[in-house]
Amino acid sequence: MDADGQALEFPLTISQLAKAAQTTVHTVRNYVLENLVLCPEHSAGGFGLYNQCALNRLRFIRAARAAGLLILDIKPLLYAINEGDQQACEAAMRELQTKIDERQAYLQALDSQLSELRQLA
Repeated sequence: MDADGQALEFPLTISQLAKAAQTTVHTVRNYVLENLVLCPEHSAGGFGLYNQCALNRLRFIRAARAAGLLILDIKPLLYAINEGDQQACEAAMRELQTKIDERQAYLQALDSQLSELRQLA
């Protein structure tokens, strides 16, 4: 499904991929250049064609970024997946989980402080 709830027909062009992930073509191009999103096919005219996996990766990157993670935080996982390296994937997932746990602890502490401030208001 795209951002409007419409069914998608794969493969997608770069503009269709960007729209489905609610981002820009420029962002997709940057992620492709960094090998964070892979372009498995090309049209006869040489245009990139993207599959469901590319969309899933792009949505994962956007969700991670929205949660406050850096590209540097998620890059090891995506590279390990690119290489098919199971051990590196597991290590990268553990590291990412640690970062997520830290972020959740910061948010819980902030929520507690906000509750204290509410009592003062």
